[in-house]
Amino acid sequence: MAAPSPSYSSDSPPDASHHGVGSPNLPYDPPLTFSTVIDHDHNNINKFAGRLLRAKAPQDRARLLREVTWRLVRHDVSEDIIMRPAFIEYLGDEGVHMAEHDRTDHERARSELLALFHVSLEGDEFLGALRALFAELLEHMKIESGQQIPHLEHMLDPEESQRLGREYLKTQRLTPELEIVDKVSGARRRVWRDVEEFARTDLQRFKEIWEELKLSEEPLNMEAEAFHRRLDRGKL
Repeated sequence: MAAPSPSYSSDSPPDASHHGVGSPNLPYDPPLTFSTVIDHDHNNINKFAGRLLRAKAPQDRARLLREVTWRLVRHDVSEDIIMRPAFIEYLGDEGVHMAEHDRTDHERARSELLALFHVSLEGDEFLGALRALFAELLEHMKIESGQQIPHLEHMLDPEESQRLGREYLKTQRLTPELEIVDKVSGARRRVWRDVEEFARTDLQRFKEIWEELKLSEEPLNMEAEAFHRRLDRGKL
């Protein structure tokens, strides 16, 4: 099926009734499930993608390209740590296929975004490449949120769905500004120099850094802390 043309709002998540991804704008907070956590991440990526598509000034395009890139890469990493193993554990051979397809889609998107770091931000080539990429991503998210995650949720009890959601939120600590504290010396070490180095890190290295981060007992970043404050109130 052909991918639909992306239609991103500037400041609010897309309406799931129109786009087929994310959660609709509800007058209340939905309960925590693995689905709501994934949808929230999709919505954040879509929000910044919309801003990038509408940006005119080269400096704004450069800033937003970096923002979209690291958020999409982090999404890929979080899924590789939490979602893809769950696909395999609960869905067997079908889950293996889903996990590999998801990983391939993200590898292609990451490569295409990184290529744009070295394209003129003022030409038609940049905007055309973005539109094509975001159309593919939107279709990917529609399938993931509309088919794959509900299929997984059907195999989970509520407690396991919530556990996976919480574990996914913990991985949101992986950002380009991440610093890890040495437990012996107390010294802080920045892991990546910039967004491009972050985005060029392979999944295995991300997993190694994640294990190191867990051992360091570094506190959650502000975004994850906000999630957990809402979780403490029983809402996402």
